[in-house]
Amino acid sequence: MTGVLGVFLVLTLASVIRTTAGFGFSLVAVPPLTLLLDPVTAVVVAAIMALPLSLWIAVRDWRHVDKRITAVSLGAGLAGVPFGVWLLHELPARALSLVIAAVVLLCTFMVWRRVSVRGGLGAVAWISAFSGASFASTGIDGPPMVAAMQSLRLEPRVQRATLGVVFSGTSTASLAGFGLSGQLTAQVGWALLAGVPALFIGIFVGERIFARFDSERFRQAVLGLLVVSSVSVLAGVVAG
Repeated sequence: MTGVLGVFLVLTLASVIRTTAGFGFSLVAVPPLTLLLDPVTAVVVAAIMALPLSLWIAVRDWRHVDKRITAVSLGAGLAGVPFGVWLLHELPARALSLVIAAVVLLCTFMVWRRVSVRGGLGAVAWISAFSGASFASTGIDGPPMVAAMQSLRLEPRVQRATLGVVFSGTSTASLAGFGLSGQLTAQVGWALLAGVPALFIGIFVGERIFARFDSERFRQAVLGLLVVSSVSVLAGVVAG
């Protein structure tokens, strides 16, 4: 029961932050989930919970999607997913925890510095492949893709809609990979049951926080939280 409550609180916090700050669901959720669950279950749960958010954006903003960029990004991202599923299946728990912590710290730095990757569609393709592999193995894909898209100077709504479609595709492919590799376990099932109400509560609370707090200060607080959670995972691996 304590584990269910812990998962519920983590996913609620991640949903609040995603709604308020506009980023960070998996970044916030995965590190503490690895302290409550095994790393593989933590990744699978966070990845599945992120799927409805991406689908909602993709459907709502479909008319704003840049089809050319979507085709390149989605194709490359889908190519990277099988490698990520393989890593998730093959890496020992200790090594996977280290990879998760390293990816979270890298992505936190990218968000903090608002990194933009140059190179046009070629760079977008390579980063999309990395993003697909990263999502399937760590549950995290957003910051590298945002950095790549920023170099294309898209309108904000076009960028969000395009990413929504790409993330929906790679999330769905990852879910299929999790099923084929035997990662959809009973533990994943009960964690998702705790996560569904957490998602809706987080959205409800996050909308009210967004209306009251300074967005930049909240963003800095979230980045600080990401660093602390990543260091906690690293410390746990070293201590183990």
